[in-house]
Amino acid sequence: MEFRIAKVEFLRGLRLAQGIADRKSTMPMLANVLLRTQGKNQLLVAATDLNVSLTAELKSTNASEGGITLGAKNLHELIANAPGDEITLKKADNHWAEIKSGKVTYRIVGMPDRDFPKVPDHREATYATLESAVLREMIDRTLFSVCNDETRFHLNGVFFESDGSKSRLVSTDGHRLSKVERTLANGPKLSAGVIIPKKGLLEIKKVLEQGPSCKLAIKTPHLFLVQEDIAIAVKLIDAQFPPYDQVIPKEHTKVITVDRLRFIDALRRAQLMSSETRGVKVAATKDGMTITSDNPDLGEVREELEAEFNSDAIAIGFNPKYVVELLGQMTSDQITISLGVELDPGLIRPLIGDDYLGVVMPMRI
Repeated sequence: MEFRIAKVEFLRGLRLAQGIADRKSTMPMLANVLLRTQGKNQLLVAATDLNVSLTAELKSTNASEGGITLGAKNLHELIANAPGDEITLKKADNHWAEIKSGKVTYRIVGMPDRDFPKVPDHREATYATLESAVLREMIDRTLFSVCNDETRFHLNGVFFESDGSKSRLVSTDGHRLSKVERTLANGPKLSAGVIIPKKGLLEIKKVLEQGPSCKLAIKTPHLFLVQEDIAIAVKLIDAQFPPYDQVIPKEHTKVITVDRLRFIDALRRAQLMSSETRGVKVAATKDGMTITSDNPDLGEVREELEAEFNSDAIAIGFNPKYVVELLGQMTSDQITISLGVELDPGLIRPLIGDDYLGVVMPMRI
């Protein structure tokens, strides 16, 4: 096997592949990237950790056919630091590879391509075309509230529902929930929702940055996303997502309206004086909002904010980190916090628009 390829083109595939290759696996092959020439003008670059797989079909000039696997991270660093604009790679005896760029020649050890795991075939799925920016925004607005506790694997991803016109992403870690909904022309039509794992979504986000539109398909047990010459396959989580709609308050009538950025700044200041067990106290009256926090080891803080409130005085405790992360995904100037009785969850959403919301469980104060 021998091929010649532009450095920038090679790096485009290697950057994505090395993020998926699993260096911690007990299977050494999973730390490698597959390189295989296809015809005279195409190089296949592939990586997998058995749950997330990526293929990139790059433009190359091939002198001979064949394949090899090389350490993904090492290869990426070598190519990134190569002096020339063009790379020549040739397979040598005993699965070694010779790489030339400018006046530099590397020789690195590899493994046979025949031992590389088979990646899911994305070509047999039925696709819907979506705007990359819209899908990326939906992922950003839910990824932060995914549960990281691996014993609760049914919460280790984002729940995806779509009826062909409206698509919805939901995530929760048991302490907070975020939900975003978009009207997508010609969106995918699913008979039931699926759970997309967090790592898969992180890698999908990288692929979405490659162009303005993408193609998406669900073919159990995988989600496929194609961005021109790059395809990613993500193994879905085989579990039942909890009935999230039951958690979203429907009858909260006590509503605080406050400037989003000022609220974020006040929460961050209060967080400096809070503890993980006590949180931050948010109190509201018709005269405005007061945010207080205290820590026996540090001291206390009290800050008043202008806000509108439609009811009698109320106070609730929140983990400030959860609220700040949620508000950071909103863009509106004003937000509303809808409250019920003590220890009811708080419903937070933009003042204008109904396509995004968050639910935050309270803390005792």
